[in-house]
Amino acid sequence: MNALFDVKDKVVVLAGNQGRLGVNLADCLIQEGAILVLLGPCPQEGWALVEAMVQNGGDATFFEVDPKDTIRLTQVQEDIMLEFGHIDALVYEFEALPGDLKQLDGKSLFDRELALSDSAGDCSLAVFLMTTRLFLKAMLKQQEGAIVGLLDYPLVHKRDTGCTCQRSMDILSALMTSLARELMSTFGASYRVNALVAASKLPDQFNPENVQGPLQFLLSEASSSITGSILLVDGGIHIFEADLALATNVINTI
Repeated sequence: MNALFDVKDKVVVLAGNQGRLGVNLADCLIQEGAILVLLGPCPQEGWALVEAMVQNGGDATFFEVDPKDTIRLTQVQEDIMLEFGHIDALVYEFEALPGDLKQLDGKSLFDRELALSDSAGDCSLAVFLMTTRLFLKAMLKQQEGAIVGLLDYPLVHKRDTGCTCQRSMDILSALMTSLARELMSTFGASYRVNALVAASKLPDQFNPENVQGPLQFLLSEASSSITGSILLVDGGIHIFEADLALATNVINTI
C-alpha cells in the first residue's frame, strides 16, 4: 500500500512562482526521495535552496530561467532530459489567477500560442500553458506523467482583493477540465493534470505544510485515475463560508 504514494526517484520539475508554498513543498518532496529540479529567475535563492537540500541528503538542482522565455525553457527541458533521462512530473505554482479561457475561442490549449499581455491573469495563463506544453513533450517519451497547478490563494487574494476563493475554484476547474480532456483524447489516460489550491480566509490558520500530503498524493500512483480535478486544502474553512467568526471559534477549540 505504501508504494502507492511513493515518489522516490521521480524527477519533479518545480516551475512558475517560487513562493512560500513552493519552497515548503520542495523540502517535502526531497525528504520523500524525489529528485527535484527548481526553475527560477534568481540564481542566488535557487542555489541556496538546492545547497540546503543536498546537505540534508537530497538530490536537487537549479536552472536559471525567466518563466516567460520560451527559448530558454526549451533549452532547460533538453538539459534536464540529458542529465536525468526522464521527467515524471511538473508542479507549476501560479503567480496570479489564470485568465478566462474565453480568449482561446474554443481552440486547443496546446496548439494555440498566447501573447504575453499586460493583464496578470492572461499572462499567468499563457506562461502556464507554454510551460506545460514544453514539459509534456518530455513526459510523452516515457508515456506517462503528472502535471499539478498550484495556487496559493491567500497570496493571490492579497494581490487582488477582487479574487474570491469561489472564482479561483471556478477558473481552475474550467482550466483543468479542458486540459485533462485534451490530454486524454490526444495522448491517452496515462497523463493527468490536476490543481491544488491552498485556500483560507483566516491567514493565521494557513499552514503550507498542510499541502505536502495532498501534493505527494497527486504526484504518486495513488492518483493515477484522477485527472481534471481540483483539490482544495483549507482546513474546512469553506464549510463556514457565511460565518468566518464561527469558523475561527471552531478552529480555536480544536
